[in-house]
This record gives sequence, C-alpha cells and structure tokens, in this order.
Amino acid sequence: MSLVLILRCDASYGPYGTCGVYLPTGSADKDEAYATAARAGWQTGPDRCPAHAYRPRPVPPVRHLHPTTKGTPTR
Repeated sequence: MSLVLILRCDASYGPYGTCGVYLPTGSADKDEAYATAARAGWQTGPDRCPAHAYRPRPVPPVRHLHPTTKGTPTR
C-alpha cells in the first residue's frame, strides 16, 4: 500500500456545504504535493481550487461618459 496526499478545496457555501473539488497529487511528500497543486493553479494556505483561489483582478481605468468642463457653464 502506498501513501498519496490529496488536497481538498476548503471553500464553503455557508449552510449549503463545501466545494467538492479535490486534487490527488500522486506524492507522499508534503512539499512536493503543494508544488504540484501550485502548478495546477491551486492556492495553498487555506487550500482552494482554481475556481475559488483569490486572484486580484486588475482595476480598469475610470472612463468618463461626459467630458468635464472647466470654468462656468454656458447657457
């Protein structure tokens, strides 16, 4: 019998349960298992699958719908 580490996603849906995604790493070594998970897009710490891993999204630049005017408005 061999030992294989499996990572399970720790994301929860409140009262509805937890995420059911898991990743069999194929390794018994913890560091190697986490390296395999990182290559697969998993977040380690709280183990999160790629769908639930926190990835900061770039903030788009602000686009003004109307040009701004300087001075007093004309009537």
